[in-house]
Amino acid sequence: MVIDTTRLLLASLPQYQFNLEFAQSPSIARLLKKLPNSCAPNRIKTPERLKDNIYSSPLNIALNLRLYYKKRDASSILPTNALDNNKRLKSLAALFTGKSTYTLGIDAGRSLGMFLDKQIATLPPHNLVIRSGGEATTSLVKMLLKERIDYIVDYPVSVNKALKHSSTAWPLASVAIAGSPGYIVGYVACHKGPLGQQVINDINQSLQKLYLSYPFYQAHTRYLASKDLVNFNQAYQAVFQVQIPLKNDH
Repeated sequence: MVIDTTRLLLASLPQYQFNLEFAQSPSIARLLKKLPNSCAPNRIKTPERLKDNIYSSPLNIALNLRLYYKKRDASSILPTNALDNNKRLKSLAALFTGKSTYTLGIDAGRSLGMFLDKQIATLPPHNLVIRSGGEATTSLVKMLLKERIDYIVDYPVSVNKALKHSSTAWPLASVAIAGSPGYIVGYVACHKGPLGQQVINDINQSLQKLYLSYPFYQAHTRYLASKDLVNFNQAYQAVFQVQIPLKNDH
């Protein structure tokens, strides 16, 4: 989704010559702070990042961050009383009661939104496996399938895409996390300066047109499960303030 929507956005800005480089999240943060002509797609707004970056209108919507784990005997991997009456995980801390040796895999520097970032910050270090490198979701899913870690938190659309490219058919189970937002919004972040502001202004103009195009909508829904479409469509209309584009809308 991120690559697809970013390509559509870049194609709508022919007045700029972009050089694309893939970088890890901590490196992106440093580059955005240092380089006047730097921008990065799909960045979540946090108070810390707002000090050094300016943000576009919304670029991406990702539904329902969930906790994923490899399907075994559910009682052996989810601690007793970890779920509330609605079968949602009470909190990430509920996974690591007593002297738990289970581990949550996370990507270095990646934000999962303020609600979950705060929870992760309180977890004991021995219950976290922090990885760095590209293809975050794909790598974490592989680690989960190989039982190098016990849990990950990610978006269904990202996990589904990673599983489609996986050589194993071993299923993953997931649970919703109580209190977690129904969706997370990603933005284009640019260096806070005159050039960055000019680029953001042009990006925002292009985004208003893209919101109305079916290819942009399809880029979001391509790996989405059909059962999630109703919730996604509601989020699309609420975040982008438009009606759902039709197939013949370009």
